[in-house]
Amino acid sequence: MRHAAVFCALAFLGAALDLLTKHLAFHHIGPYEPEVRVVEGYFSFGRTLNEGVVFGLGQKARTLWLVVSIAAVPAIVAIFFSVRKPRWILTICLGLILAGTIGNMYDRVALGAVRDFIKFYYVRSDHTQAVWPLFNLADSCICVGVFLLTVEMLFFDEKKKKKEDEAPRVQAAAPAGPLGGPGAVPGKE
Repeated sequence: MRHAAVFCALAFLGAALDLLTKHLAFHHIGPYEPEVRVVEGYFSFGRTLNEGVVFGLGQKARTLWLVVSIAAVPAIVAIFFSVRKPRWILTICLGLILAGTIGNMYDRVALGAVRDFIKFYYVRSDHTQAVWPLFNLADSCICVGVFLLTVEMLFFDEKKKKKEDEAPRVQAAAPAGPLGGPGAVPGKE
């Protein structure tokens, strides 16, 4: 019950925070205004509508991404509630992924594109400055959730399985009594 409450709370709060920050960014930065610099040369706020997915890929498949977004929400919920005993990391990861999915799905349904506004700069190996494609909090929630889930599955889930496989196997002693015979004899196997 606590897992379900945390899962739902993360999804709701994450989606709400994403939508609020998108609203504020698009309200305060006009469509043709220059970016708002926060840390000169490293971080700023901009404004763009992305009809595609990650890094603006698939711009011409707008309807496909809308369908995928809508279908992903019940799929994530079904995955979470199908796990009998979820671990906390799974609860948190799926809650974050659902939050991001809801935030971007809302934009696709209401606006036909996702609002992106966070802009980072980085220095390439040839010492020239480049811009990381604009993104939003929903994208961050999805990426963090998927990354943590991947790390959990690759490194920690396997260790748990290995520990279970390496655990010494205890042989059950034969039952003692009239039907089971005298039971296990010490020193004899």
